[in-house]
Amino acid sequence: MANLGLPFQGEIRYYVETSYGVGSVPTHAGLPISIKVLDAKISLADKNKGLRGIDAPEICYLLEQCNDYSFHLEYIPQCGDTLFEDAVIRDGATCALKSIAFYLTTNSCISPTGADATAYWIVGSINKSCKVSSSINNEYVYVMDFDVKSVVTDSTPTGASPAVLPGEICAFNVAGVIEANGAELAYITNSIDFTIDNGTKSYFDHDSLDKQYAFAGELNISGSCDISLNEGGGKHLSDVVNQGEFDLVVQLGGAGCPEITLENCKWKSSEIDVNISGDIMKENAPFIGKTIAYATV
Repeated sequence: MANLGLPFQGEIRYYVETSYGVGSVPTHAGLPISIKVLDAKISLADKNKGLRGIDAPEICYLLEQCNDYSFHLEYIPQCGDTLFEDAVIRDGATCALKSIAFYLTTNSCISPTGADATAYWIVGSINKSCKVSSSINNEYVYVMDFDVKSVVTDSTPTGASPAVLPGEICAFNVAGVIEANGAELAYITNSIDFTIDNGTKSYFDHDSLDKQYAFAGELNISGSCDISLNEGGGKHLSDVVNQGEFDLVVQLGGAGCPEITLENCKWKSSEIDVNISGDIMKENAPFIGKTIAYATV
C-alpha cells in the first residue's frame, strides 16, 4: 500500500560539483550537513502562463514556462561544518561560488526503496543568500537559499549516507566570542544575526526550458546585534557618527567550530532610548560589512 510522505524520515547529503550542474554522482557517499537539519524545501516557480484574446474572457491557452527551481535549507551547524565554506564563501582564485549538488531522500525508514520513497537529486545549486543567527540560550541557525539548475527524482535511492559530523552543536552561550577589532562588542550581547547576499543570477537560453548559466553577482553583507549601550550610549553613538571601520569576528563555539569574520564593517544607524522599562539601555544595532572570511577556531 502506498504511504504518505511522513515526517522525521528525511536524509540529506551534499557534493561539490566540478562545474555548474556536473561532476558528481549520488552513488558516492557525499558530505554530511548536520545532525540537526530543520527544513529542506524544493520549489518550482509557476509552470504556465495564461493567454487570452479579445474574443473571449476565459484563458484560451496555457503557455509552458521554464523550469525555475530553488532550494531552501535550514540547519543547526556543528563544529566541523563544511557546507558554509563550500557554498557561501567565494573561491579566492576564481572569485566564484562553488556549484553544489544535494541528495535528499524521503520516507527513508519505512521504505528505503520502491514506490513509497522519493530521492531528489538537486544539481547546479548556487547560493543566493545565507542568514546566520542566534540569541541567548539558543543554538545558531544557518538559513540558506539556492538557485538550482535542475531536479531529478527517483523512487530508488542510491549510495550510502556519509558518516555524521561528530562536532558539538554551535550555541550562543556555550563557547566562542563576538568581537569587534579584538575587543568585546559590548558588556552584554543578547543576539546577533547577519545575512550574506551573494546576488546570484541565473539565465535561460532559447530552445530550452532549463537553466544554462548561474553566477554570483554583487556581495552584500548586513546584520544587527542586540547590545547593551555601555557608559550610557555615548560611545556607541560616537562610533556611529564617526563611521569607524571594525572587523566583526563571530566564533560559533570552541576549538574546531566555525569562525566567521565580517570585515570592514560600519554601524548603519542608532537609536538611543532612555525609558521607564526598568531594563538596561540597549539597542538592536544594525551594521553593514564589505567582505567575509571563514576559518575554524
